Amino acid sequence: MRICLYGTYDPSYVRNAVLQRALEGQGIEVLACRTDCWPPHEMRLHALQHGRGRARHAWQWLGAQGRLLRQHRRLPPYDALLVCYPGHLDVFLARLLAWWRRRPLLFDAFLSLYETAVEDRRLVSRRSLLGQAFWAIDWLALHLADHILTDTPADAAYFARTFGVPLERITPIWVGADETVYASREAALPPERPEGLRVLYFGQFIPLHGVEIILRAAALLKGRPIHFEFIGSGQTYAAMRALAEELGLNNLTWGPAWLEPNDLAERIARADVCLGIFGTSEKAARVIPTKAYIALAMGKALVTMDSPAAREVFSHGQDAYLCERGSPQSLAEALTALLEDPGLLRRLQQNGRALYARRFSQEAIGQALRTCLEGLLAAPNRRSPR
Repeated sequence: MRICLYGTYDPSYVRNAVLQRALEGQGIEVLACRTDCWPPHEMRLHALQHGRGRARHAWQWLGAQGRLLRQHRRLPPYDALLVCYPGHLDVFLARLLAWWRRRPLLFDAFLSLYETAVEDRRLVSRRSLLGQAFWAIDWLALHLADHILTDTPADAAYFARTFGVPLERITPIWVGADETVYASREAALPPERPEGLRVLYFGQFIPLHGVEIILRAAALLKGRPIHFEFIGSGQTYAAMRALAEELGLNNLTWGPAWLEPNDLAERIARADVCLGIFGTSEKAARVIPTKAYIALAMGKALVTMDSPAAREVFSHGQDAYLCERGSPQSLAEALTALLEDPGLLRRLQQNGRALYARRFSQEAIGQALRTCLEGLLAAPNRRSPR
């Protein structure tokens, strides 16, 4: 089997890197038809929010489509074309190219443009022209594809409900982690490390992560031997630094705004607990963030909010600790329980690592992808070129 990964995607982005390695791990030959186009994610969102650079990005996208077309003409035969994330605008040309080759088109929707910009981060109004354009782009991209990949069953249900896509045309594929970087390891603990429970948050400080909940839980735990470390930066970073100052928190450390993956893995290895997400949005209830898979892969206890997505895969108190949504008190109680019960902490670490190997590893994701592709290629009612 030969699959072509297509679009203006970043091959180093964890979702795309894991999909490629998972396919190759199944003995599937992978072709790449890709080109650079977009600036880094946070720069795109800043330009979107303030209206600057939109015309320049549109021109860059048009140039990228021309490069993709020229690359595609030189490709050998393949069995399916997979548009990688973020490929919502790449689907349109990809649809024509897949029809021309008479091959099925898969689209890794992963995240909704409309939901991310309008409902989750609230960068544009849903009634604005741009907000409506995002909804239309999502709808068109989803309906042009023969089959859609997303990350959780809850997200699959969202796409079906919101955009009218038949659920049988959507396959959830877990995100997983880059296993070349994130694996169980012994950490060289610095002599100045705090005693007690070491709790780590790493991420982009987006609303979905609910960093305010973490800080308010830290305030409830002042005086206990529980130390928080924050690594990263992003949309709410300045506001969260101000909140921490207001709360008078002396049980946390602000780490670097960015670490290379290997350096981040070293910091994770030093932690006892990694924090997932605690946001109150509808999207937060449907996703399992990359940080959760990384924590499990590295054998760290995962504490995250209770949600439909979390309940699809986690057993509370066995392989993860699930907290009440939007509750600093619940998070504080969870961390206190792990501080006072080393056996519970070890059980979460060991069972979480076993769960990762069983369901979220590169091998498990590859098997799910192979099953999806074989079913699509064998389907007698596959949509024909129009």
